[in-house]
Amino acid sequence: MGSDKRIAVALALTPDPDLLPVVEGLVGGLAEQMGFAESHRLNLQQGVERACRRLMPANAGGEGDLRLGFAGFSDRLEITVEDSGDLEPTLETDAFRLTQWLDRVSVEELGEGHWRLTLIKYLAPMGS
Repeated sequence: MGSDKRIAVALALTPDPDLLPVVEGLVGGLAEQMGFAESHRLNLQQGVERACRRLMPANAGGEGDLRLGFAGFSDRLEITVEDSGDLEPTLETDAFRLTQWLDRVSVEELGEGHWRLTLIKYLAPMGS
C-alpha cells in the first residue's frame, strides 16, 4: 500500500441522520478530487452512509457524537467511523455487507461500548 498521504480531514457530528447528506457530499468531493470514477464515488458514498447509519443510536439526537476521519493516499481513500458508545452492534455481519461497496472493511472494538469501522476504497481495483 502507498503511504503518500495527500488528504486528511476529521469530522465530528451529532448522531442525527439528517446530517448524513453532509457526510456523503464530503466523501463524494474527496473521491472526485482524488480521481475516482463516478461508480466508485457512488459506492464510497453509499458504503460510508450505511456505516454511519449503523453506528448512530436509534434515537436521533442521542448523546455523544459520530467521529469520522478521512485519509487520502496516492492509491486509496481510508475512512474511519467511530460511534458514541451507545450501542452494542453486530458489526461483523455489517462489515461483510459493506464489502459490496468498499474494497476492505475492518471492525475494532475500542472498549467501553465504542466501535470503529475502517473503510478502504482503492483508486484501481485490487490486484490490478
